[in-house]
Amino acid sequence: MVSNIFTWFLYVANQVSDLSIQPIQPQARLRPGNQQVVVPPPSPTQPFDAGPPIIQTPTAEPSITPSPTTEPSITPSPTSPPPAEATEEFWDDIITGVYGIPPLLKIHDRAGNIKWSWGRDDVTQELPPYIRHCLYSDANDATEVKWIKNGTAIAAIYSDLVLMINHTPDNPETDKLITFAVCRQNEFLWNSHTLEPLPGDRVAVGTTGSNAWDGILVYNSSVDNPLVDEPLILQNITGLRAIHGMIWDEQEQMLWAAGTDAAADGSDPIPAYGTIQGYPYNATTGELEDTEEFMYRLPEAWDQETEWGPGYPWWCGPHDLVPIPNDRKFLMSQDRGLHAFDLNTREFFLDSKGVIDTYMRGFEVTTNDRKGFNRAGEYLELPESDLKGFSMAPDGSFVYVQSLWRLLRGNHTNLVVDGVRQQINLGDEIYRSRWFADIPGWPKPAA
Repeated sequence: MVSNIFTWFLYVANQVSDLSIQPIQPQARLRPGNQQVVVPPPSPTQPFDAGPPIIQTPTAEPSITPSPTTEPSITPSPTSPPPAEATEEFWDDIITGVYGIPPLLKIHDRAGNIKWSWGRDDVTQELPPYIRHCLYSDANDATEVKWIKNGTAIAAIYSDLVLMINHTPDNPETDKLITFAVCRQNEFLWNSHTLEPLPGDRVAVGTTGSNAWDGILVYNSSVDNPLVDEPLILQNITGLRAIHGMIWDEQEQMLWAAGTDAAADGSDPIPAYGTIQGYPYNATTGELEDTEEFMYRLPEAWDQETEWGPGYPWWCGPHDLVPIPNDRKFLMSQDRGLHAFDLNTREFFLDSKGVIDTYMRGFEVTTNDRKGFNRAGEYLELPESDLKGFSMAPDGSFVYVQSLWRLLRGNHTNLVVDGVRQQINLGDEIYRSRWFADIPGWPKPAA
């Protein structure tokens, strides 16, 4: 009895001390109509008028009307690259997105020494007006960073753009060029958190919203296409909400996505369950099959009041979907902890402690304040909560970014080698860091 009273006293004291910290809806400032844009420097063909940046309200953006979906039959792809060979090679390159105005994408070694970087100041090519407008917005996002196209390109969410950028440091003429871009200043992509290449020079972009029409938009990302203000939407797949992670599965010819089955923000009258869903790929049509046949929900739905306090309406949702090298298993992080999913049995088989003991020995919590009461009044400690991004190497080394408690991002990258953790990128505001390499057993499409 005394211990329960003392626990409640600590909780109330913690709530009072944190009154200045208000729950934040992720990326809410990006909603169209609530933004300011920094006027970019003139394009290379325009005269440059030196002077301070001007803040202005953007004009109405082009409209986007998602096209209807179709449901093709499943056929194997004849053009996919061979799977990566099993290897215990030493991985040194890590890619990290750093929040700021402007944001920064950087590839660095295990000590944090930068080998290559990209920001909007590196852009010298001509851009369509709306793409340029969105590049120079005041959005500070560096939400996604991925190795693609055999390491010759990067997939990223940067500022108000979904991007593909050349990574060819040995060829300065092509290095750092934007080859695909779509602006997020619209009701469909304003909160987009992730993208994943598909065969046939296509790319899937998660809309990461809580509406019934949220899900995945598919675009043609061929480098042969010129950049345009409004890339054509090839496919619109709705239903899976709050998508934060996607992975291409070469073996099953499937795109896997992690999100929630209902509104993560609590706007639906039912709980939202963390969900992994597979979308089979049809090589003949180039489309994904929209089916619930490969939908797998976590056994429980959890509220987020433990972290954000009483009355917070959001449900816990996934943050990242990470394959185990050379294995048919996923690790999935979400707001309250970790889970493992076996693709052979189609079952979730480990929760947080089991994931740490089996795959992530050496994990250490970033801060010790990750505790509170859930909606049912139960006191919980959540040391494995809020891994916004993490990545596994074939030798067992791994990197992870854990957001600070009651904040949306972390302030460093954790690197664990042989069970020993070190911290790099200290002081950076980070959402994700990943190994910059092709994952053995999980090759990304080469084209």
